[in-house]
Amino acid sequence: MQIAGHNVLWLGQATSTNEVARNLAATGQLVPGDVVIADGQSAGRGRRGRAWVTVPGRSLAASILLRTPPLARPARLAVIAAVAACRALDRLGARDVLIKWPNDLMRGERKIGGLLIEQAGPGLQVLGVGINLELRPGDLPDALRETAGDAGLRGDLATRQRLLEALLEELDAALADIGGEADRGRGEDYVRRAWLSGRLVELMADNRPIRTRVVGVTPEGDLRLEGGQLLSGETTQIVSVVRAR
Repeated sequence: MQIAGHNVLWLGQATSTNEVARNLAATGQLVPGDVVIADGQSAGRGRRGRAWVTVPGRSLAASILLRTPPLARPARLAVIAAVAACRALDRLGARDVLIKWPNDLMRGERKIGGLLIEQAGPGLQVLGVGINLELRPGDLPDALRETAGDAGLRGDLATRQRLLEALLEELDAALADIGGEADRGRGEDYVRRAWLSGRLVELMADNRPIRTRVVGVTPEGDLRLEGGQLLSGETTQIVSVVRAR
């Protein structure tokens, strides 16, 4: 099937859509722009190898094969992708979606989704997107009930298709606009949506631990810390959020 001009392979079940996309790309069965989506995942993953629970039928789990875009810095792709996801959710009526640096999607204190960017071969990357549209009692394991949330949308097939269409349109526009005025606007949107601003965090930067307060983020995907310190988005990881604002 095609959605927003992209060929889409829609699966009932997958280990993870990123894994399927990488494997198909390696054998030439997937080309840049193609999408893999699954109703359910048995081994969904987030950043740093963390598990991602996909609620069958009420979550979007999709992976898009991309030609590596001409960006001066790798961290900028996370900026582009996260803003595209937020704007797609905006279009469907989801409100108050912020970005927990670098690319988790938040509503209030709960994570509703995230993005995972992985290499898929020479000059290729796969962008995985997982978003909870609707959660119901019993959908999640006990360990996630206090931290996971949803977008406040209907968890049905039509809404998932509309969200994927909006996401692909927003992502296509963002990649076409790299270096232009609209691209700068997306960087500013990333800054405005910074969920970590004002929060005390524990970080790992260049393999050394740091406990500090986040002032904000930059349009390029770096962290701005109190005292004027700037940490690179390519070499820094969030370990934990110690305290809210």
